[in-house]
Amino acid sequence: MIKASESIMIPARVSVRDLADAIKKEVGEVQSVLTARNEPNGPGELLGADLAVAAAGVLGVEVVIEPRDLALELLYERETRGETGDYPEGRVGRLVEGVIENLDDLDVQIESVSEHWSVARMPLVDRNIIRLGLFELQSGPEPSTAVIVSEAVRLAQVYSTEKSGSFVNGVLATLARSVRDE
Repeated sequence: MIKASESIMIPARVSVRDLADAIKKEVGEVQSVLTARNEPNGPGELLGADLAVAAAGVLGVEVVIEPRDLALELLYERETRGETGDYPEGRVGRLVEGVIENLDDLDVQIESVSEHWSVARMPLVDRNIIRLGLFELQSGPEPSTAVIVSEAVRLAQVYSTEKSGSFVNGVLATLARSVRDE
């Protein structure tokens, strides 16, 4: 049973089925909430962060969006729209500001291990995922290397191309060996 004071972390894009699993509700319950809001509600339908948070809230469950997902979205907006300025406080803001402040150094390191790929040639989402992962690797021993690489691969699988997960995994695993002496 989920306590009212607990919140559940979910990705910024989640299927109806995965949201139901995460909040320990039946798929039909989530679908009913979405139907009442005139939103698509198939089990495989992807929900954005705001809609997932709202649907869970109607069902009495507090959900929080994974900070890496939000950081990736902010980095994407910054690069595609040139948006700069204030970022949220907390972990999301620290991740975004850390990547931005160390951008040139991160890109040099990424290019040093990515054969035949300059950072500029990488898909925009992939390069920001790798930047986030590398910044986290350099920021200290926690989270573990395995968690950082696994989360980067998850982001690539959710937000990028079919081959991006293995590309991100390869680049970050190589970087981890030099950054964390593993």
